[in-house]
Amino acid sequence: MEMFENRSYHIRGGCSCLIGFICIRIQTRLFQSVTNISVQNHIIVKCFKNKSIFFQVNYFTMGLMCYDQNKTLKTPKSVWIILLVELCEQFSYYVFRTVLVLYLTRVLYFNEDISTIIHHSCVFLSYFMSFVGAILADTYWGKFKTIIRLSAVNVLGSMILTSASMSTNVFSLNIQKVIALLGLLVISVGAGGIKPCVFAFGSDQFQLPQHVKQFQRFIVKFMIAVSIGALATSFATLELRESVLHRFRKNNIYPLAFGVPAALMLIATVVLASGRNVCTKMKPDNHAVFRTIGCMFYGLRAKCISSRSPRNNHWLDNAKDEYTETEISEMKTFLNVITVFTAYPMYWALYEQSSRWTLQATLMDGRLEYLDWSIKADQMQMITSIFGLVFLFLFNYTLYPLLKKLGVRKPLQNITLSSCLAVIGFIFAALLQFEINGDDPVIPPKEGRLNIYNGFDCNVILHSPTLHVDKLGALEMINVNYMPISQEEIVEIKLQFDAACTFVPENVTLNTTVTVAEGKEISYYLTRSNLTTIELTRIGIYDNLTKNKHGNPILRVLMDYSLDFEDNISLENGDKNVHRFPSFRGMDFIPMKIGKYSLCWNGIVFPMYIELFPATFYTLILQKNDQKIVNLY
Repeated sequence: MEMFENRSYHIRGGCSCLIGFICIRIQTRLFQSVTNISVQNHIIVKCFKNKSIFFQVNYFTMGLMCYDQNKTLKTPKSVWIILLVELCEQFSYYVFRTVLVLYLTRVLYFNEDISTIIHHSCVFLSYFMSFVGAILADTYWGKFKTIIRLSAVNVLGSMILTSASMSTNVFSLNIQKVIALLGLLVISVGAGGIKPCVFAFGSDQFQLPQHVKQFQRFIVKFMIAVSIGALATSFATLELRESVLHRFRKNNIYPLAFGVPAALMLIATVVLASGRNVCTKMKPDNHAVFRTIGCMFYGLRAKCISSRSPRNNHWLDNAKDEYTETEISEMKTFLNVITVFTAYPMYWALYEQSSRWTLQATLMDGRLEYLDWSIKADQMQMITSIFGLVFLFLFNYTLYPLLKKLGVRKPLQNITLSSCLAVIGFIFAALLQFEINGDDPVIPPKEGRLNIYNGFDCNVILHSPTLHVDKLGALEMINVNYMPISQEEIVEIKLQFDAACTFVPENVTLNTTVTVAEGKEISYYLTRSNLTTIELTRIGIYDNLTKNKHGNPILRVLMDYSLDFEDNISLENGDKNVHRFPSFRGMDFIPMKIGKYSLCWNGIVFPMYIELFPATFYTLILQKNDQKIVNLY
């Protein structure tokens, strides 16, 4: 028996939820197959003169091994390489999460719903590949080879995505979309495959219980690396892409956002490959994962087809014909633990709405005047990383002792409390969206609303026997509420023009009618249909006052004959959002992106800008009249 080496047994963070119980089982089964003795997996702790001594059952010699816990041991050098890999992997992954939605909407021109679907599909694939990566690591390749190979896949995907973001002037938009989606697919496979392996590979570098303190420090350092990687992504990269590249007056700022993580991931992969000789590499077991899953399905199948099993027996006990008592016992333990996490899919379904939260942030003003700094929309997620980093240090020293005094001592109690706080956080996010959108305009019961827009640069006097109207200012509008005597009522109105209206003969009066409908809003536009004809034109049928579900501002444009269809008129902003006006001539409201827009007419940029705020209706009047061409309501 002396030919077998002594082994420490400790269940580390496994590569998947099914694999954490496998390591002990493999060696125990081997011993049982040789000696036919059932062994309990445990470590006995004794204390002698304030000195903690660990006694461990040695399965092969059936002896006891004694370790001095106070003996100083160095942290394995390979741990620092693994922390670097995790730091770079998190940096790369959080760029994928924070910048992706804006790239899809602003560069590839997917709408917000399609962008959200693409984002969450990539996240789903990434986490699904975590299970595949776990099987590859524990069954076929081993953790080291799995990390190296799938990190290379991750780098390849990042390079493809970076190439797509750099090819805006090379390929058509459809080809750019294909290249970008291919890159996202490759990134999801690579990033997801290495996710479950890095921490588990790090735990392989320690010999427990000799390295128990070093292992605990490694856990803290690992979480710090995760938080720093996410925080650096949310802050540094986004500041670079917004600030540095703007100094060079480049519009496409996404190659840097995607290229830096690709370079860092490449460096981490090269460093890890170079340190292969200092890393402890466990050999994979070819049957552990499949025997774990097979035990569960065999027991379930036997329960369904067998009528002789006692009613009080657990359904897994039906697998005794093919599986050992230890395997069945550990599977029972696993199923008991997994029930605690049955609510987690709902939590993650809500938490992973980060894409929607980024879009929500685009509807808010991130300006912090006292810091002279603006939080960009895709930097909002750095708050999660900041809190994670801060609470990592506060929990053990402040929050946990405080919770114990309040009676919250057990892990399940902590999980329950945290879930309640998460619910409150999600409610706050929903209330914030309601506040951003606001309420739809409400017309009082049995009343109708009338809007009249003045397209002339002079005052107009209004007279009506029934409507309470008086004066309509130059390039302004009025709105009037009126209770019609029927579902729709036609009301007479008379318009007299000010002397400043030089295009109208003196003392000319326009007698016309307007329609007021109960529960509806109707708009009219006072303009010229040609050089000699003045009209009060109805705009569409009824105004649609339903706000955009994403909180975008709504704009319509009114123009008269002075602007020809041949005129090249557009609204443009710094994010390459260009809206050309021939599509507006139907006078319908259309959703816009928030922000500041410049008005361009036949290549001339007017020295002014139009700022659109979220969840707001705007009407833009354009008329070529000397030097004045625009007015916004």
